[in-house]
Amino acid sequence: MRLPRRLIAVAFVVAAAAGCSNGGDGTLVAPPPSGSTAPETTTTTSSAPSTSFVPAASPARLSAACPLLDAAEIARALTNGDTYDSSEESPTTENGLTSYTCEYHRSDEPSYEWASLTVLAAPGNPSQKTALQVSTQECADKPQTLSEAAVYCTNTDNGTDITVAKPSHGETRVVLLSLTLRPSDASRDSYASLAKTVAGRL
Repeated sequence: MRLPRRLIAVAFVVAAAAGCSNGGDGTLVAPPPSGSTAPETTTTTSSAPSTSFVPAASPARLSAACPLLDAAEIARALTNGDTYDSSEESPTTENGLTSYTCEYHRSDEPSYEWASLTVLAAPGNPSQKTALQVSTQECADKPQTLSEAAVYCTNTDNGTDITVAKPSHGETRVVLLSLTLRPSDASRDSYASLAKTVAGRL
């Protein structure tokens, strides 16, 4: 099983082109994305549990997604006892906007993608609130607040999307962590913990 590629970069491109118009209730509205081309992937090392994982320390320039979160950290937060690996995909560029994606899959079943994490710098340096609004356009229900910087929701594949936005190094950085598991109120603290970990590394 593989998670469909999230169109977060496309959402920002379309919203920027449309001028990020507001709906009647004051909610930012971006037209639906038109689609994108899935990139070829390149595998890097980052197994779970990992002895080689080096967490990002708020890099001056984004260049990868996997250093933001280790597979073992996701498994611990969700109390999952299986062992997982991670692989860094080739960067995706859509109308000049580059995003980076890390895929997480079971070690004993590489074709089973358990989670994915995508990070990008939002164009136009929008506010934290605006960045969260644009990047949650694909939510199938109302996003639930985890903190000022993070929300979670059900995605269109009945999985969980955790979105984090943070001003960093003169830009607004956005992370979308997608899980195959359906959202659960019982996991809210786990989602908040993962969001806090990621935000601290942006």
